[in-house]
Amino acid sequence: MGRKRLECQSVDSLFSLVSSMLVPSRVLEDFEIWDAHEYRERRVIEMREKEGRIPSELSEYGDAVFDGYYNPLETPGHSFVCKPVCLRLFRRRYRHSNSDEHYSNGYGVTLKGVRTVPESGFF
Repeated sequence: MGRKRLECQSVDSLFSLVSSMLVPSRVLEDFEIWDAHEYRERRVIEMREKEGRIPSELSEYGDAVFDGYYNPLETPGHSFVCKPVCLRLFRRRYRHSNSDEHYSNGYGVTLKGVRTVPESGFF
């Protein structure tokens, strides 16, 4: 008769679980994992701001258009097997459809004056 075969979790479920292990939940609220890179000295999880996060300065107007991304903020995340994992966060850039002035959301992802997430702590 044998043992009952255990069912494997779906890929989406596993991805969600592993994401929450590597990235603080606060960051996952506003950013989604877009890509991952492995370099000789570190690993990078590339994240993009979720769609529809129009800055409050523009949300009351109906002419906000997506206009690319700002330079990414790279912050240390976790370290596994003596190789650090960095989070590279890309914030969306918006503007009025008839203007060149740019707007973006500000997120308290890092500690003030330090490029590290609060969950990392200090020792």
